[in-house]
Amino acid sequence: MVPVSIISTASILPPATISNVEIVELLIKGAHKRKVFNPDAESRARDRAKLIEQKTGLKSRRFFDKKESPVDVGVSMLQKLMVDQDWSNLDAVIVSSSSIQGFPGLSQQIIADLREDHPELGNPFVLDIGSNACTGFMYAMTIGQSLVQAMGFRKVALIAVEFSSRCIRYDPTAFGISTLFGDAAAGMLIAPNTTGIGTLVSSRATSMVDRESMAYVKGAGVLASELTSAVPENARWYMAGPPVAVGAVKILVEEIKHYQDLGHTIDWLIPHQANLTRILLPACKTVNIDPSKLCASFAETGNTSSASVPYLFDQLVQQKRPKAGDTALLIGFGASFSIGSALISFS
Repeated sequence: MVPVSIISTASILPPATISNVEIVELLIKGAHKRKVFNPDAESRARDRAKLIEQKTGLKSRRFFDKKESPVDVGVSMLQKLMVDQDWSNLDAVIVSSSSIQGFPGLSQQIIADLREDHPELGNPFVLDIGSNACTGFMYAMTIGQSLVQAMGFRKVALIAVEFSSRCIRYDPTAFGISTLFGDAAAGMLIAPNTTGIGTLVSSRATSMVDRESMAYVKGAGVLASELTSAVPENARWYMAGPPVAVGAVKILVEEIKHYQDLGHTIDWLIPHQANLTRILLPACKTVNIDPSKLCASFAETGNTSSASVPYLFDQLVQQKRPKAGDTALLIGFGASFSIGSALISFS
């Protein structure tokens, strides 16, 4: 089997930081804008703002500016990944996003915008992944690996673009969900037989979908064909917190044990960034993973959906923390309990 290497990584984190107190005021302001007033809910939300960090580990999140376009962010991401690369060898662009949906998809719009600056760009395979929510990037990684190994693709760009701030409910009654999410973009460029950042040792894509799990997470994203339109109120994100937390810990534990049982050493654990205190740290404790090996950004970024895993991987690479031979286990879990994982060996 042809080895698949990660040859570049990149990420974009919005400059605007929203504190726990500020997100609550935004929820209240959003309700007032729609002429919805609920003094009791507003009072409770302000009181609970002081407890967010204690209960979840979350201190702040980042939001893209209202003038920012997901297409522009996606274009910037691909340009970062393709620095010093031959654009004529780019055979695929796969974009994961929980917050943008419909067609023409982000992958198509990104390629269309880039043709003016890169006429050498060929006719790449383009694909948008959305229904798996926070697992989207890991599913993209598995598909990208298959394109390289089974179809001989030369370079495949995997990009996650998340504008979660445009999909949450701005209402104090949605406090528990709408305070958790943040915006970000991140990605990887993979290729065959190349000495790069690391090599993809193993990957898995699966799910625990049933009628019950399907009801735990619901929502929609901004229409890709109308990026300036708002997500309808009845389609904004909903998540059943307690059962999601229980299921997420189970998924993390089982996925880590799968690789441990195969004899793999895990030097760095990069899970999807959900609740730090109720999901990530308890899972590490169960499988005896030293918390110092846990890569986490949840406290500063919140849940950045499908961008969380590639963002953390890029940060790990940029900080030059891994040594040659170290391994990193990437795990994503998302809507309806879809699951994706990959083991990377650093070069």
